[in-house]
Amino acid sequence: MRTSGRVMRRVELPLVLRSAALVLLLASTWIVVGVSLTDADSAVVSAGRTGFTVVGLLALRASARVAGSTARGTRMGLDRRAEGGTVSWVQLSVLAASGVTIYTICSTLAIAFAGPVLPTLIIALTPAVVMVAEGILARTVPPSATIIGTAIAVTGALLYVMPRLHRSVGGDVALGLMFAVLAMSATAFYGVYFARVNREYRGALAARLFPIFALGAAPLVLWAGYSVIRGATMTWSTVGLLALLGTVVYVPVYLLQHRILLTAGASYAATLGLGVPPVVGIASGVMNLAPMPAPAQAAAIAFTIAGMYLVIRGRRRPAR
Repeated sequence: MRTSGRVMRRVELPLVLRSAALVLLLASTWIVVGVSLTDADSAVVSAGRTGFTVVGLLALRASARVAGSTARGTRMGLDRRAEGGTVSWVQLSVLAASGVTIYTICSTLAIAFAGPVLPTLIIALTPAVVMVAEGILARTVPPSATIIGTAIAVTGALLYVMPRLHRSVGGDVALGLMFAVLAMSATAFYGVYFARVNREYRGALAARLFPIFALGAAPLVLWAGYSVIRGATMTWSTVGLLALLGTVVYVPVYLLQHRILLTAGASYAATLGLGVPPVVGIASGVMNLAPMPAPAQAAAIAFTIAGMYLVIRGRRRPAR
């Protein structure tokens, strides 16, 4: 029993480290965007960072192909078996639309109409929606630790955000609420669908993500072009920051996020997202960008951490 426990801990440690790294990287993206791109147009920022992410994924894909071509003895008959099949254009289009285009546009519009807090409350429900969806598709009841941990983490996330709700509600709450629900539904669907479509995939993730983000970025570029025609400005410093964000920050974030999707499941990956707002709040307070979380919010952060701990602890299936 002791030997088996030590083996299981060794199996879980990489997943825990990846989870912590993902939360910290996601929080850093919010801080950088909030500090550096406050006055930039939302459509330009969305298209720019996604477009440069595509460039970064393309570079990784090309470098992987060059490296793979040198290993001629291992390529014959092994790559296709390792990759776990192909994804159809229909599946790629659905993933690109839900995970990139619809989520980006709807979340941006939700914030524009209802302010930043209400959409955050709605999107905080994503882990619960994903957990239910996974249970229905698998026709099984999730483990008790996952159910209880998700409920506690979601409750903590809602309690953390709620104190700010009365100060930042936009002018059109109903429309903002509708776009927030669409954004939450899109990202929940994407997580579940990506995990199912790629459940047998064993190849490099850059090659899998590149066509999804390339397809999803096309409507965002058109949206940004329309915004520029209507008068939105774009400076070279903004372009440089977006290039840095897309290639240096978002590429490792998405690679890590999707690796966790495939190894731990969509519900687990969605729960990790709840740790981002508290980390951003604490980091902003330390950097004097915003007040430190109030005592009630600190208690909510503890709730969120406790729930995430239960979900992580209840994760007993070895990573592939």
